[in-house]
Amino acid sequence: MTTDTNRIPGRALGAILGLGLLSAPAMAQDADRAWLDEMEPITLRLADFSGDDTANFGRAMVAWEEAITEFTEGKVTFENYWSSSLLNALDTLEGVGDGVADIGLIIPSYMPAELPVGSWLFGMGAALSGSTVHDVAAGGATALETVLTFEPLTEEYARHNVRVLQATATPAYNLLCNTPIASVSDAEGLRARAIGAVWSQSVEALGMTPVSIAWNEAYEGLQRGVFECMVINPNQYVDGLVLQDVAPEYVPVTMAQLQASTWVINLDTWNSFPPELQDFITEASVQSAYDIWNGYLQIEAEAGDLIASGGVNTNDVSELEPIVAEQRAAYVEGLADAAPESIEDPAAFVQQYLDRIAYWTEALEGEGYAVAERTPEAIMEAFAGLREVDLSAFTARFSEEVTPTLLND
Repeated sequence: MTTDTNRIPGRALGAILGLGLLSAPAMAQDADRAWLDEMEPITLRLADFSGDDTANFGRAMVAWEEAITEFTEGKVTFENYWSSSLLNALDTLEGVGDGVADIGLIIPSYMPAELPVGSWLFGMGAALSGSTVHDVAAGGATALETVLTFEPLTEEYARHNVRVLQATATPAYNLLCNTPIASVSDAEGLRARAIGAVWSQSVEALGMTPVSIAWNEAYEGLQRGVFECMVINPNQYVDGLVLQDVAPEYVPVTMAQLQASTWVINLDTWNSFPPELQDFITEASVQSAYDIWNGYLQIEAEAGDLIASGGVNTNDVSELEPIVAEQRAAYVEGLADAAPESIEDPAAFVQQYLDRIAYWTEALEGEGYAVAERTPEAIMEAFAGLREVDLSAFTARFSEEVTPTLLND
């Protein structure tokens, strides 16, 4: 059976494209392609400091690139620069804005002076459950729609000559330690690598001391006892630092997720594209967010396998969890008072953001995905079920409800 795109309502077409269910050639058969005939070939440079094309972000962005190249019949191609080979984490905003690269990954909390709104938004990562499916998908959906539509944020990026393409949210951060921690007395006086106030304050609430250690020095620092814990996802047992040998104590106390890690494109480059290409890129970006969500679930499942195998010990956090939950709630409550001046009604924004997290969480619960409790048994059961999670219907709903508002008229 063939699909006639002319008979599909715009909202439904957005859902189909957002999930990659309609190929670029199929769309090309029915769409007016005069714009493509007039378009000059272009090669876009993508800079990713976080890893290579085998990492979660890299795999998703390569698929995104392939979809765009196919849609443009080879008129748009890409050169990829992985692992800070062109721009590092602190250079990317300026580098993409200046055209050194055309596309790059931005972590706003790394540059609070340049991106005060984006950095402030990271604090919403404290408003989560600790349940991986919900933090990745519901948190990710809220982050994605916010960075694409919240004017103080989009205008902030535009002042740096970049435009947001896509944003995602990680699973909740926990503690990976070289010593067991199951009580406040165990935690008292220990040091934990925590980059950013939203995590440092959680560490301090447990009586620990936050320390700033470079990412590439973290493994050796844990190994040598320079610090005892790292605030990070458990997926770092199987991806990136591979910490099980130097931090075999998994302390699953719920700390903030990394909220709204953002892919941006040079604004001049974006404005040079015809509206048809802009719309396809927007819809392909929703697909890439979906791919990243799924990637996080699979990596967390692998971490769960390692933990369950006995290579890592899961600590009982029943005493620690309420302390950090109270601290995170207080952090979110205080965000309105700490908002940048460009946000006119920060209290209303914070409440709206919480409402959207609740909205997307309820959508997942309606599909049968209950929020996992934070006991060792429930955590391991949740890890075991991650490979069975199917986010396609959830993402189709996002595409149907949100994507059409992002497209050209």
